[in-house]
Amino acid sequence: MGAMPTRGVSDWDTLRSYLPNSHDLFKVAVAILILLAFYLLARVVRLLASKELRRVKADPQVALLVNRIVFLTALVIGVVAAFSELFGSPALVFGGFGFLALAFSLAFQDILKNFIAGLFMLLERPFRLGDEITVDNHTGIVENIEMRATTLRTSEGEQVITPNSLVYTGTIINRTRYPTRLFTLTAKVPAGVALDGLTDKLKEQIQSRPEIARDPPPHIALQPSIEGGLTLEVRYWLDYRRNDPLAVQAAIGQQVYRALQSAEASSKR
Repeated sequence: MGAMPTRGVSDWDTLRSYLPNSHDLFKVAVAILILLAFYLLARVVRLLASKELRRVKADPQVALLVNRIVFLTALVIGVVAAFSELFGSPALVFGGFGFLALAFSLAFQDILKNFIAGLFMLLERPFRLGDEITVDNHTGIVENIEMRATTLRTSEGEQVITPNSLVYTGTIINRTRYPTRLFTLTAKVPAGVALDGLTDKLKEQIQSRPEIARDPPPHIALQPSIEGGLTLEVRYWLDYRRNDPLAVQAAIGQQVYRALQSAEASSKR
């Protein structure tokens, strides 16, 4: 009968040996405080860096890259400091990070691939924030290059989120890389319209518009239509950054319509 209390005490001592003592709990609390402090420090440093980059009017993509590097660097230092406090040996922490990095890269290789692709896009800058690009059959304005994906806003007001690895390794069409862009307008020529001098007259009218680029000059030609008859094709280069392409297209469309109406009226005389 007297052996039972001894066994109970022995089991309790065994259980207590597996539980963390007060010293271990103190080290865990200090490690958590270090992580929290470095997280807050990373946010503050990122905020200060962002203000300074805005003050010097740095490129938005450069500012985005610098902010991410500053934030991640502060976080990594905080994690190393916290685990060093917890385990008491920085060498052991760095050795463990090697195995952790290998396991992380295998388990989250898609996320890591997209993150690295995003960094390379910010460094190489195949396009800038605000550019209109076409990638993976989607066309839109680049709103943000996030850690995992690139966000586009289409002309229909839709948001397209494309993984960074797909953007980086795919074919990119940058529609706003150069200041001028070629626009094309076509109109069916009614039957019986007098064609003599139609294209030359219309070319002079379009060339006189101040928003149309002089070099290369606009091109107006008559093309056969697959439905029969002729089609009037107008090609012109426009500085779309300074002019509204839709407004200019509407104005040129009115000129084409008036020119066709005038040529049709002349043919009936």
